[in-house]
Amino acid sequence: MKINKIHISLFLLISIFNLLIAQNSIKEFKAKDNLFLVGDRVFSLYYISSEGVIVIDPINDDIAKETFKSIRSKTNLPIKYVIYSHNHWDHNGGGKIYKDQGAKFIIHEDAFNNLNENKNVIPPDSIWKGEQTKISLGDKTIELYYFGKNHGNGMTVFRFPEYRAIFTVDLVVPDRVLYAYLPDSKPKNWLNDLYKIKALDFDDLYMAHVRPIGNRKDLNIQISYFEDLYKATEKAMNDGTPFFDIPTKVKLPQYQNLLFYNEWLHMNVWRILMEKSIGQ
Repeated sequence: MKINKIHISLFLLISIFNLLIAQNSIKEFKAKDNLFLVGDRVFSLYYISSEGVIVIDPINDDIAKETFKSIRSKTNLPIKYVIYSHNHWDHNGGGKIYKDQGAKFIIHEDAFNNLNENKNVIPPDSIWKGEQTKISLGDKTIELYYFGKNHGNGMTVFRFPEYRAIFTVDLVVPDRVLYAYLPDSKPKNWLNDLYKIKALDFDDLYMAHVRPIGNRKDLNIQISYFEDLYKATEKAMNDGTPFFDIPTKVKLPQYQNLLFYNEWLHMNVWRILMEKSIGQ
């Protein structure tokens, strides 16, 4: 096969990307005395009660293995529940290590109905329905909130009353623009649900990508980015900018410090443009 400069450049880019991934070691982050997050670019959360441990999102085999080690360094209590936050595979693999311990797997009905077959995803034992429920174990309780389709299906927001803290998984990602072209998302619903999350009683905010521990400021920045993305896209449409030029014409310099601003902003704009132009 003939190898040209494009092939060589692509190979080098892939090699560098793989090297960067390899350098992202899995780490433990202490949120509270009995609440931890473990991961590299994506994070699992566990909560220790007087009768056992609750895990939110096993992620994958490597992170689940390290999370299990982290749990066992804190307690020998059984892992009682694993809760899936939504239907996306990048959060749902790796559950076997917990199933082998006898853990019960829980998922929202909407996430279950859109949980495509994947050999790495342990089927749920229990399906919850509606907009809100609670899971109690020993002396701890987690509140589960479901608002509808926003990012993915069945996306659950978790609130820890003990600490006035919430875990938003993919709904708030700090220090970064929105992921690529927002696949499998309903942007307007997402923004409306961020307003609802803002009304919850919390101070601390835990997140599943980039940086796991934050606060209300991270939610506010996510809301502002969404609002400004809509305003800039709508302005370009109203100003008569040629349709196919809009994604490259829209700029949000106030967010240029965010990760992947240059790589993904135009894709973010495309997604809003599709919603505004064809209702999808």
